[in-house]
Amino acid sequence: MPNVSIRPDRYTRETFQPSQYIGLKAPSAPGVIIEICTDGVAVDLSGVVLDGEGHGGVGIWVHDCADVSITRGVVMRFHYGIRAENVRNLNLRDCVVSDNTNPLDACWLSDIETPVEEGFGGGIYLRAVRDSTVENNLVPNNFNGISLVRCDRNVITGNNASYCGNVGIYLLTSCDNEVSDNSAEHCIRYTDRFWCDTADSAGILLEHGSHRNRIVGNSLRYSGDGFFIRAHNREPSNNNLVSRNDGSYSPNNAFEAVFSSGNKFEDNIASYSNYGFWLGYSTNTTVRGNEISSNRFDGIAIEHGRDNRIENNRIASNRNGIRLWSGPVLAGYEIPESPPRYSISGNAIEDSRDCAISVTEDHEAKLSDNALHRNPQDYVRQPI
Repeated sequence: MPNVSIRPDRYTRETFQPSQYIGLKAPSAPGVIIEICTDGVAVDLSGVVLDGEGHGGVGIWVHDCADVSITRGVVMRFHYGIRAENVRNLNLRDCVVSDNTNPLDACWLSDIETPVEEGFGGGIYLRAVRDSTVENNLVPNNFNGISLVRCDRNVITGNNASYCGNVGIYLLTSCDNEVSDNSAEHCIRYTDRFWCDTADSAGILLEHGSHRNRIVGNSLRYSGDGFFIRAHNREPSNNNLVSRNDGSYSPNNAFEAVFSSGNKFEDNIASYSNYGFWLGYSTNTTVRGNEISSNRFDGIAIEHGRDNRIENNRIASNRNGIRLWSGPVLAGYEIPESPPRYSISGNAIEDSRDCAISVTEDHEAKLSDNALHRNPQDYVRQPI
């Protein structure tokens, strides 16, 4: 493996000379400082600052290769700090990739109905990257901190992607990844419509066929949503494990997952937000062992869900502890003829302002072993 140790200094496009280093080549695209497209290159950036000076471009571009390592550099003020495409066994460790594109006045983006896979700029952008590790990097103050697009079987761990204007860690059509022990706090931007309109910004966002990911042990507090599975009439993101994360202090939802199936939410903290869990149109979903307290509205709110399990949660001081309902159906969505069925067991629900458990009359809710204390009403069936 060629080991490349860049001489410590601050470099721009005009001052870096790749010909001085075996294993590097002159960039083939404009706006790039370092290009890597050879297998087995290890680049040590200790003491190196790559500065895009706010003129766009890419600090480090890795593509069409395998077994590449990049460690201990500072990459700042580009459109994307580090961009990797069609790479296997990439290792990014101990870098600072900060202050790249971050338009805080972006409002709502054009990717709401159709994903823009190219993205809108940010820190680390991975596309078609597999079996790789992104570990212990500082990635704050970017539009997206770390983006995975069509990426599978990667480990994203120990990174700090806080204070991003859109999403701290973003998965689009990306499956079987582990996202663990990261910080993506204060990832938020407001629009001018009303106080809680944060334009789908989030600590972690999954969408468009991002299946079987493990989202474990992340701190996602004070973000637009803490954790968000988004759909918008695209392929849902199913069978993800979301465990031991803290999504509290969101002006919207600590945890949101819509139009998805088979996801498990276990042992998370979902408190001091607008809603603890918003799971509209979710099916075969498990909400188990979570701490859900002091939200402005409901602890767990599910519209048009079915076949879900709500078990062993600690739910306190919300408007309603659990609210399940059917209302007007979104255009293009067909509701099954069978009634919505729920298992609600082992929950401790107390000090609700309105009701512990509220369901509309079309639901079949099996309740068992719930401890309900100091609620104005314990169980209410509402008309549809």
